[in-house]
Amino acid sequence: MMKRRNFISAFGTVALAGSAMPALSQYLIPEGQVRLVFNENPYGPSPKAIAEVQKILPLSAYYPDSPYDYPIRDDLFDAIAADNQLKHENLFISSGSNEGLQAALMAYGRMGSVLTPALTYDAHLGYAEALGVSVSRVPLRSDLQVDLDAMEAMVDESVAVVYLANPNNPTGLPIDADRLRAFCRSVGPKALVIVDEAYNELTDNPNRESMVDLVREGENRLVTRTFSKIFGMAGMRVGYGMARSDIIENTFKHIMAWPNGVGLTAAYHSYIDHDFIKFSRDKVQEGRAMVQKTLADVGLTPVPSQTNFVFVDSGREAMTVRRAMADEGVLINAGYDGYPQYLRISMGKLEDLRTFDRVFKRVMART
Repeated sequence: MMKRRNFISAFGTVALAGSAMPALSQYLIPEGQVRLVFNENPYGPSPKAIAEVQKILPLSAYYPDSPYDYPIRDDLFDAIAADNQLKHENLFISSGSNEGLQAALMAYGRMGSVLTPALTYDAHLGYAEALGVSVSRVPLRSDLQVDLDAMEAMVDESVAVVYLANPNNPTGLPIDADRLRAFCRSVGPKALVIVDEAYNELTDNPNRESMVDLVREGENRLVTRTFSKIFGMAGMRVGYGMARSDIIENTFKHIMAWPNGVGLTAAYHSYIDHDFIKFSRDKVQEGRAMVQKTLADVGLTPVPSQTNFVFVDSGREAMTVRRAMADEGVLINAGYDGYPQYLRISMGKLEDLRTFDRVFKRVMART
């Protein structure tokens, strides 16, 4: 899978419409640019969260381990623990879920190898490899599903960690919940199973799809979540993990970032803003239907998705399509190892997706 740090260089000297600013400026998106590339929620954060952040900003002069910030962390822990029938000792907060994933790989990956699907989210995997952790990758099945049978057969005393994203990124496919639970129970006595549930809240049945019930049962499991997706807080960097207390303690020893007081405030007020969560889910589903129609209009069949992005075989060299789209100011993703014809289109605001429809049809007609 193409790593995010390689994204800019992949464009080379492609000019983006409307501005001479850097193409991927984090907050100042150039005028005329449509960014459908990072699986963000452009409708966030929650308006209630933004209002509460305004109150906490004057305290940003102080380190977040001061008394000012711990109450909001505890409030967030209370809310997450109550929803998942856990205790505070079963939770950690990290700088996005990615830091939690990196910490877990450093804590457990040195005990053996890490086993993962070959096509999946991999920023933390590359980080661990750079620091000496061995990572083995298992090809997806022909239907793009994670091959749990092949992975299960490979788990022996040399494997310390199994990493799974559910739903998977970039395919958008959830793993069958019953099969995944059986896999976790079978593999758990041999290796820590990490289930990355970054997109859980966007699935058709979040409770059924989640493996948190196995955490409650004391299984050898770590479930991670993020505020970067449905909550629209990608720039604030807040994520969390749920696991048995000894797994939390061991993982947290490798967490590097201090708590983010502003991020924690936004996270708590976004987490309890159920109206905003429903609004975000509805917008993602509406946008996903628009993108799927655009693809169908040009004769493409997207992979069924339960996330805020769509994966599709373009029937041609995908990097060529991506560059042509970028020439017209629309950023999408491509460049996946072993899948040279596949594109991934993230959801944007509905007006952005209407622009995508016009530009994509134009590009596909000439490439």
